[in-house]
Amino acid sequence: MLKEVKKILLIRYSAIGDVVLASAIIELLKKRFPESSLSMLVTPTTAPIVEKNPFLDRIILYQKNKPFAYLKCARLLKKERFDLIISLQWKASLLTFLAGARKRVGFHKSFRYRYFYNLRPKRWYPERHALNRYLNTIEPLGIKGEIPEPKIYLSREEEETAEKLLEEKFGPITLSSIPSPRGRGSQGRGDFLVGFNPVAGYPAKEWPLEYYIRLGKRLIERYNAKIIIFGEGKQRNLNICRKLQDSLGGNSISLAGRTNLRQLAALSKACRLFITGDTGPMHIAVAVGTKVIAFFGSTDPGKCSPIGKGHITLEDKSLSCLHCYKRRCRRTDCMKNITPEKVWEEIDENSGFRLREQ
Repeated sequence: MLKEVKKILLIRYSAIGDVVLASAIIELLKKRFPESSLSMLVTPTTAPIVEKNPFLDRIILYQKNKPFAYLKCARLLKKERFDLIISLQWKASLLTFLAGARKRVGFHKSFRYRYFYNLRPKRWYPERHALNRYLNTIEPLGIKGEIPEPKIYLSREEEETAEKLLEEKFGPITLSSIPSPRGRGSQGRGDFLVGFNPVAGYPAKEWPLEYYIRLGKRLIERYNAKIIIFGEGKQRNLNICRKLQDSLGGNSISLAGRTNLRQLAALSKACRLFITGDTGPMHIAVAVGTKVIAFFGSTDPGKCSPIGKGHITLEDKSLSCLHCYKRRCRRTDCMKNITPEKVWEEIDENSGFRLREQ
């Protein structure tokens, strides 16, 4: 029956990081069904993540914030007459069923909803990383093995636009993979661009602002680093990013609220290092090949850490409240206990940390 598959739909319409991780599945599906048309259902917010993906034929937008969005989307999908639908979104089990595809792949944590799918993995591993769970979901299609790393595809024009924006602030820059300490033979070395993402969707996942300030000043003092500050455009986030820029001075620029997802990806690619909590921008930086240092506390890196080699996750494993998944916390010891000195040990040239090779 799978040989007759001509139209395929992949569903993953939730958060930014989830869609970035799901981008790895796009490549696997296209290689498994090279002659089939592959579409993906995403929201207008997350659609830019999969734009220009060479393995994807079509993007379908789910306007989930509009009235009766679920039913309207189900009707649209039914008209498309997909042969195969793969849902990586457990809340989309009913939507997958209503779309009427002959083959429906997915898994739901509730026993009742599992039967909206007629192709299901034999076992489910909720403790595994999200990307491994995605691979687990599509095993009934005969897809096994290693998952390719998530990737966002940028045009050269998008990359050049990002470089021009940075040059407007910092002047001519030379992108190089390895920073050189001041006064240590910096000839032939390039500018050390570091991305800071000090805000998150949930305050409990944010590393303290004063820690970003201390680390940023040390990076500027030692490496003459240029700090690019990212953040979503809510007023609270803008205020945090503005305070950070004011504290770091002329070697920093805040682009909080000034970039869309494609621009964020292009600017992240220009960085040699990206420092953040567990956020969507963390996964975006990984997907464009930038090395990441990520802080974890309320969330579990075993389920959502950066994928690939060379990335570093930091957490205080001594805490009994670790991985509480709270959105807010009065104490946030899990973040406070990851000191700037611990992070510096990972960055310093004698620590064994190696930045991306060009």
